[in-house]
This record gives sequence, C-alpha cells and structure tokens, in this order.
Amino acid sequence: MNMLSGYLCLPMSDKIDLDYVKQAGRSYESYQDLIDGLLAQGKTTGTDQGIHRLKHAPLNRQRIKRLDKTARLHPEFTALLRQIPYKPGFLVLTEGWCGDAAQMLPYIHLMALATKEVADEYYLLRDVHPDLMNRFLSNGARAIPKLVVFNARDGQILFTWGPRPESIQTWYLDMKKSGQYTKEEGNRMLHQRYTSDKGKSFQDDLTVLFRNSFLPH
Repeated sequence: MNMLSGYLCLPMSDKIDLDYVKQAGRSYESYQDLIDGLLAQGKTTGTDQGIHRLKHAPLNRQRIKRLDKTARLHPEFTALLRQIPYKPGFLVLTEGWCGDAAQMLPYIHLMALATKEVADEYYLLRDVHPDLMNRFLSNGARAIPKLVVFNARDGQILFTWGPRPESIQTWYLDMKKSGQYTKEEGNRMLHQRYTSDKGKSFQDDLTVLFRNSFLPH
C-alpha cells in the first residue's frame, strides 16, 4: 500500500535476512571510519573512482560531520518514536560519495537513538550488495540512500523510504524540468534546500510512515 507518493510500504510478509545484514552491515560509526580510511587514500566507496565522485566525496564527509553536531529531531517526532511498541531495525543502503546520503544519514542515526528501544542500524554499500539493492528500487532506479525499517526481532519489513524527502524530491524534479539551471547549479541548489529545511521534510515523511505502520489509525 502506498503511504506517500513514490514511497512503498511493503507487505508485512516480506522479511529482511537478519543473519545477512548482521554479518554484512556496518554501524554508523564503522561506516564513517570506512569513508575516512578511503578518503585518506584519495578514494571513495565503490568501483567507480571517477573524478566527479572523488571531487564530491570529501565535501559530503564534511556535511555528515557538520550535521552530526547540528542536526536535531523535532519534539513531536521524538515523542512518536517513543511510542513504537517493539524494537525496530534500520537497514540503510548508501555510498560515501552520495550527497543525498550525507544529508540524511545523520537524521536516520538520530532517529535510531530516539526510539524507546534503540534501533539496530545496519549500513550497507549499494554497489557491494546489488541483489539487496535490487529489492528496494525507487521507480526502477537504484537510488540512495534507501532506508528499510523492519522489526528487529523477526525481520518483518514495515516500510521503505528514500532517496529524498518527498517535498524536496518534488521541488527538485520541478527545478530540473524548468531547464533553467546546469547540473552543477541544480546540485548546489539542492544542498541549499537541504540546509534550509533542517531535516523537517524527512521527519514529516517518517511521521506519516511510522503512524501508518506502527500506530492505530
């Protein structure tokens, strides 16, 4: 059932392979350590070490560091997270060079910490786990970040989200359709939008998804 336009809430019969994600997934801290180690070698995640990705990877790492210090969850959203009746798990498909991931991962981590029973987090690289990524396509695309929320005790999938907050994605597509801006200008405007939004649109999306998945309605 579609909970938001373009965001699929998967049937409860679908499950995450818990053994697989526990073995393959990284913690939030370990994921950042991986990125730092690669950046120290002048590299980023994935086999594509093209100049575009290498150019943006250090900047995206700085975005994560900044948001780790400044990002906040709204009190109403935190209160909703505290009502989740059982321990959730967060599977996050991502890459170190991805600008959208850099903007969203700090909020996903804060969300995990804010749940009544701190959510299990598993960060996996999209290009290392193509079969897993192909289960969670966005309109046929391997778009990241992709958040999969599931019951940590049995792996039942509750919903997926990503790669962008719905309102920001709508704005971005309209901006691209206008044809007024170069790709570089559009990318700069996108990150300015993220900065001014301060995580509100992400929390608005997740409020709808959590309410429909966990709470009576």
